Amino acid sequence: MSSTSKIEWTDATWNPVRGCRKISPGCKHCYAELFAERFRGVPGHPYEQGFDVRLVPEKLTEPFRWPRPRMVFVNSMSDLFQDDVPDDYIVGVATVMQRANWHTYQVLTKRSERMAGLLRSKLAFAARLPHIWWGVSVEDRLYGVPRIKHLQSAPARCRFLSIEPLLEHLGSIPLRGIDWAIIGGESGPGARTMEPTWVESLYAQCRTAHVPFFF
Repeated sequence: MSSTSKIEWTDATWNPVRGCRKISPGCKHCYAELFAERFRGVPGHPYEQGFDVRLVPEKLTEPFRWPRPRMVFVNSMSDLFQDDVPDDYIVGVATVMQRANWHTYQVLTKRSERMAGLLRSKLAFAARLPHIWWGVSVEDRLYGVPRIKHLQSAPARCRFLSIEPLLEHLGSIPLRGIDWAIIGGESGPGARTMEPTWVESLYAQCRTAHVPFFF
């Protein structure tokens, strides 16, 4: 766990899973992969195995060691709901979030169908807890926008969208039941262009729907 984070919309990060597999255009310039692969082969480094998917059970209990409340981004260096992570391990992560309830947790995924299904079943105990926020990434119309409906179908107490990197004009998006929207462009080597009009459209939609907007 990192006690501080350069991500503007959170305070800290917690990574009981490391590494991920690319599944959509939003993954093309993954910041987490770029960081992790710098340390591939470095003996003893947390990312000695680069961005290969790996469970890190020794990290599971870390939130209990933070006495002061934090806004915690869960798996900033991975995706909790990817196929390589067993259901039982996901339940274990959610159980820690349930019990260490002085923190607020932000869980973000591109595997929205799996998350929605588990929130209706094995994660039902955590779905409606107000200190756990469930979110999906939205980068384009083809891959990203359908994730919103998956999130809306889940029995979650708090739902949020991370519309970043915003890769194209999304048109009208469904915002019923969405509690927060983060919008941002891409940064780093080879960053793709984001047009101001794309952001302005989302801002107008969020204002109409009374959804808090973070840019």
